[in-house]
Amino acid sequence: MYKIYISGALTDVENPIETKALYEKIGLLCEEVGLQAYVPHLHTDPVNNPDITPREVFDQDKHQVSISDLVIAYLGSLSFGVGMELAYAESNKIPIILLYEKDKRISRFPRGIPTVIAEIQFNDCADALIELKNILVNWKQ
Repeated sequence: MYKIYISGALTDVENPIETKALYEKIGLLCEEVGLQAYVPHLHTDPVNNPDITPREVFDQDKHQVSISDLVIAYLGSLSFGVGMELAYAESNKIPIILLYEKDKRISRFPRGIPTVIAEIQFNDCADALIELKNILVNWKQ
């Protein structure tokens, strides 16, 4: 079974409840189409798991990226962690799908990663999930 890493900002995001819900919806969508999703905040959330050290978070998340077949990254909130996860995925030749709102200005650097296989610009979460599902179904084949 393909393993999917869901990358997204967790620290100082504007709407943390909505943002985490998006990550969880992406994870559920992956499971729905027969993929195994790893959603980091369900394991190492800085609010719910403050006792996990920065080194433990780094080691666990880096390991999860390294064993993934695909990384899906939400770029709508700035995050050093997401950038590092994307660089690590790219250096390991792991395909990446990027998602962000149409009105957001996103750095060209992550958008230019050679292993990016799709870039989804969306108006709302429902649109993003529909487009993502189509991409995942085709990618999986």
